[in-house]
Amino acid sequence: MPRLRPPRSDSEAAPVASDQPTGRKWRVLCRVIVLGICAAVAAVVVMEVRHTSSASADPSAQDWYRLRMCESSNNYAINTGNDHYGAYQFDLSTWHSVGGSGYPNQASAAEQDARALILYRMRGWQPWQCAPIVGLSEDKDARSGRIGDITVPGSGSGGSSHAWPGVYYNVGDHGAGIRQWQLQMRHRGAPLTGTGQFGANTLAVVKAVQKQNGLPGSGQLGPKTWDLAWTGKYRKSTPAKSVPKLAPKPKPAPKPAPKSAPAKHVAPKWTASQYYSIGDQSATIKTWQLRMRARGAALTGTGQFGPSTLAVVKAVQQQNHLKVTGILGPETWKLAWTGAYRTSTVAPKWTASQYYSLGDHSATIKTWQLRMRARGVALTGTGQFGPSTLAVVKRIQQANHLKVTGILGPETWKLAWTGKY
Repeated sequence: MPRLRPPRSDSEAAPVASDQPTGRKWRVLCRVIVLGICAAVAAVVVMEVRHTSSASADPSAQDWYRLRMCESSNNYAINTGNDHYGAYQFDLSTWHSVGGSGYPNQASAAEQDARALILYRMRGWQPWQCAPIVGLSEDKDARSGRIGDITVPGSGSGGSSHAWPGVYYNVGDHGAGIRQWQLQMRHRGAPLTGTGQFGANTLAVVKAVQKQNGLPGSGQLGPKTWDLAWTGKYRKSTPAKSVPKLAPKPKPAPKPAPKSAPAKHVAPKWTASQYYSIGDQSATIKTWQLRMRARGAALTGTGQFGPSTLAVVKAVQQQNHLKVTGILGPETWKLAWTGAYRTSTVAPKWTASQYYSLGDHSATIKTWQLRMRARGVALTGTGQFGPSTLAVVKRIQQANHLKVTGILGPETWKLAWTGKY
C-alpha cells in the first residue's frame, strides 16, 4: 500500500487540487485508513483461527491460535529435529498417550487440534511451555478428565474418548483419570463408585482385570490395564454359596435335655460393597471398631479408619495368622467376633517428626490419648494437647521415673503401652 504524503509546502509549485486533503480532513482520512488496516489484520487472524476444529472448544479459538503461534508459528507440518512435532509441538510419548499414532506433524490439522484438546482436558496447560508466556489461564474443563465428547477426525465417533492420560496410578493416588477408569468399570459391573481415589476396592478390581486378561497382577493402573476397561474381559466375582446347615437330630425323649453350651459369637454378615483402608470412613468401620472396643481395643467407634484402627486391624490379622495387609475386608471383619485377640503390650513405633507440648494438635497425640483412655484415664481422644493431656503426661513421666517435662516424645509415647500408671 503506497504511503500517504503530507501536503506540499508553499515552496512547491504544483497547483492545489480542489480535493487535496488538508488540515482536519487529512487527520480524518489517516484515521480511516489506519482503522481499515486494523480490520484487515483482524480478518486474517479470524480466518487463521477458524480453520481449527475440535480445539476451538474450551479455551477460545484465539487462545489456541496464540499457543500455536508461540510453539510452532502455527505450522502443523513442522519437524525441526528437536523430537517435538506439529503445531502443538507434541513429543511422541505424549502424542501416543492421547491416542495418536505415527508422527504428530503427519496427522491432519483437525486431528492435532482434537488431540491437543484431549491433552488439555487431562493436564491443562501444563504440557506447553508457551502457555504462561502468552498468558493463558485454565478453565473448569482443564484437568477434568472429561474427554468422551471429543471426536477425533478419522477415528470414528469417540475414537479417543478413552485415551490413556499418560499417568501410572497406584494405591493412594487421586485423579480424574482414575475416576474415568472407575466409572467405565462400574458400567461393566464392578463395585466402584467413581470417586477418583485409588483405594483398596479399586486395587482389587485392577488386579481382577489384569488376572482375567493374562497380565501380571501388579495392581498398577498403566496403559494396558487402562485399555482393558473398554476392550478386555471382565467378570464380576461372585461370593461362594453358603452351605446350608443340617438340622440337628432330635434328642431321645426319655433322656433329659442337656444344658445348652454358651452360645458362640457369630459375626454379622459382611454387606459392604468395598474393602476399607486408612483414610476411609463408614458405618461398617464404626461397627467393627465398637466390637473391638468391647474386646479391649483402644478404639472409640468414630467410623474413621485412622492410625489406631490400622494398628488394631494388623494386630488381629497377625494374631489369627492372616496376611497382615492393614485392610478391613470380610475375613478381618469376622475376626472381631470369632478370632483371637489380646491387647498388645508392645508400643507402636514412634513415627512423628516432632515432639508435642501444650497447644499442639495431631493424630499422634490422639492415638496416645486413646491408649491412655483404654487404661482408665479421662481423655477423650481429640488429638488436642490441652491441660488434661498435659497433666496425664506429667503423671506418667513421674510414675516411671522420667524427667517431668510435660512433653510427649518417644519415651513418654511408649509408656502408654508399657509403663506404670
